[in-house]
Amino acid sequence: MTFRSVSIVCMLCVLFTSQARAQEQAEASVDLGVLAGANVADQAGRDVFAPHDKFGFIGGVSGVLRFSPRWSLQLDGLYVEKGGRENNDKDPGDPNDDEISLRYLEFPVLVKFAFSSGGTRPELFVGPSFAYELSCTFDTFPEGSSDPVDCADAGLQTRSLDVGVAFGADVEIPLGSGHLVIDGRGIVGLSSFDDSEADLDFRNRILSLMVGYRFAL
Repeated sequence: MTFRSVSIVCMLCVLFTSQARAQEQAEASVDLGVLAGANVADQAGRDVFAPHDKFGFIGGVSGVLRFSPRWSLQLDGLYVEKGGRENNDKDPGDPNDDEISLRYLEFPVLVKFAFSSGGTRPELFVGPSFAYELSCTFDTFPEGSSDPVDCADAGLQTRSLDVGVAFGADVEIPLGSGHLVIDGRGIVGLSSFDDSEADLDFRNRILSLMVGYRFAL
């Protein structure tokens, strides 16, 4: 192969690489929006007995970085209410269930795959979720003479950081200059949120349904 041929091949490679990068940059985009809805929370773990669901609010901001028509990375900043009810007396006949209410600022980092590249776009996602506790209250008689107190005052120690995994699906429907978003997800804590010397196993988990709107920047 002559020097001229090598030069032509190198020039073609550089040209192809430049075109590919330009195409990738043209496809990349950033969407920003809001999500809000409701969740059903309860607790899992070896020390949880007779758990019951607790309804709460979930909502906040959502940003999506699209690398290609099908792959994207989503970062949410959400206010999430978690917790649950449990019969700590381990007596199924006892109607009094203790209730713990935890409120977090949560940041899921989600890898997303879209089944279509345009129009109505159903997507699957999964990724880690980092929740920072804002407050925690404990109520011994939530159905009777309710008197919630701070968890620390009730002798409960909780971790300020709760790491979990988020997973689910959403669908983006073109609407106006952006997309209507319907999002269903679960978030499961990977470790106990208890931080006491007893080392109890209480893990958060929720199922949520949110509706929102995102638009391209």
